[in-house]
Amino acid sequence: MIEDLLHAPELNWKTIQLKRGDFLIREGEKEKHLGFVTKGALRAFTYSENEEFTIRFAYTNSLIAAIPAYFTNEPSELSIQAIRQSTILQTTKAEFEHYLSQNKERLAAYNEMLKELISSFYEREIDLLTQSPAERLKRIRKRSPQVFQEIPYRYIASYLRMSPETLSRLLKS
Repeated sequence: MIEDLLHAPELNWKTIQLKRGDFLIREGEKEKHLGFVTKGALRAFTYSENEEFTIRFAYTNSLIAAIPAYFTNEPSELSIQAIRQSTILQTTKAEFEHYLSQNKERLAAYNEMLKELISSFYEREIDLLTQSPAERLKRIRKRSPQVFQEIPYRYIASYLRMSPETLSRLLKS
């Protein structure tokens, strides 16, 4: 489906260049776009009591949006920031939804993508609630080995809800 999306003229993709540290969206802004990362890496994160919590990653060949805000039209509780120089193709939510509505096969493929996304959210939530740090590390290595080539360890540690020191120790053992 992604290849079809990228070549669909009705989506009017615009290229966005982000330097390391630049924001695609900040907490409090409305999400009006869907993006596709052609190069680089980004993280979606939130704050709680002066601590950052990494929620998701996006890297080359993945879609990116502040998911809850995308669906609710409410201000985002997440920020999305480039953690490396990144290139994103971006289309509007309105164009994307119109594109989907024009074809049942597109909508079915999109629904399959959403099922996979929701499943991954629940899998991660269960991991965080029930698994030890070592098990969480083992599962992310199995589920997303490319994370370790794309993402700095301090953000992986935040994503896994452990200190960078704990991650380092587990990686050495």
